[in-house]
Amino acid sequence: MVNPFKYGEPVTGEYFCNRTGEIEELKSYIKVGQNVFIYSNRRLGKTSLIKMVMKALAEEVIAIYVDVQRASSVAQFLEIYSKAITQAFLTRKEKIEKIANFFRRVIPSFEVGKDGNWRVSFDFSRTKVGIERALEEVYELPEKIAEDYKKRVVVIFDEFQEISQFDGKQFEKKMRSFIQHHSRACYIFMGSKTHIILEMFSNPARAFYKSARVYPLPPICTEELVNFIGERFNWGNKKISDLLAKRIVELSKNIPYYVQMLCSIIWLNVKEEEVKAPDIKDALEEILLSQNELFYSWYDFCSPHQRAVLSALVKTDEIFSQDNRLLYNLSSSASVQTSLRALMKNGLVARDNSKYHIVDPFFQIWLEKNVVI
Repeated sequence: MVNPFKYGEPVTGEYFCNRTGEIEELKSYIKVGQNVFIYSNRRLGKTSLIKMVMKALAEEVIAIYVDVQRASSVAQFLEIYSKAITQAFLTRKEKIEKIANFFRRVIPSFEVGKDGNWRVSFDFSRTKVGIERALEEVYELPEKIAEDYKKRVVVIFDEFQEISQFDGKQFEKKMRSFIQHHSRACYIFMGSKTHIILEMFSNPARAFYKSARVYPLPPICTEELVNFIGERFNWGNKKISDLLAKRIVELSKNIPYYVQMLCSIIWLNVKEEEVKAPDIKDALEEILLSQNELFYSWYDFCSPHQRAVLSALVKTDEIFSQDNRLLYNLSSSASVQTSLRALMKNGLVARDNSKYHIVDPFFQIWLEKNVVI
């Protein structure tokens, strides 16, 4: 039987947990052409959410999904963006000739893959103009396509904060100079490195300042996750009490990815028709064992002071108080700030409402079991 839980990839349909309110809100913004900036810590389901929104609007909009995290240079960003545009129309079964005619400065090549689907590639050596001018053409395409098709075009930039590595703030200014004039195309900017992406959209000195509606994505509430867990176990011919489902949610810090990971392993391993408390403990131990080398590598990469900060965060979020700094050997507030910035940059720690916390709930449990005294 198919596992009723799925993780490690964006999920839709029955594998997606609720967020009906967020879906309706985002649909309403897109319909009026409102640009939106969605941000949250990793694993909270931003990509899954926007895929659900696009699925609901499939008849009304043309969606272009751009995974910015895959690009490490302006040239790669141009290629990924260009492929995303063509892929949107390949999915819609548009004629190859028509897709190719979108481009003038960037020349696409098409071939049929082994699975029978079309593949597109771009050879920049055949582009007669520079990367910058080719990128200008691609920036204008969403608005042009929207006008030609008389439909709203939605461009989704996932992990948008990664553009900051390309060409400093100049890249942001160039992109904004084009898309700010678009009325038929709208843009969804998503990011998980919250300290970086918040700076991009909240600093008056940055190009994207106040250019989109700010939309923080919170964790899913406990009640919704408990109901989801119960329904999925029931679908998989197993039962779980609300009390144990709530325990799973607590261990996973209400983060859908970790909820589904833990539930997936419990469902695979449970021998009886109903989940018992030891089944949760055994599944958690299996996760910690499988992630042991990864967690050790994260910990070893940290400086001694960063490790001390992590140990403190396992116990408390009040790490700036004088008593806690003495208790956990954290020395000065300035030293704590320096370590927190490094830990946030590495994605191990995040800040919500001025409080810092360890991002991965299972890494926090591993720290408590292995290194925290």
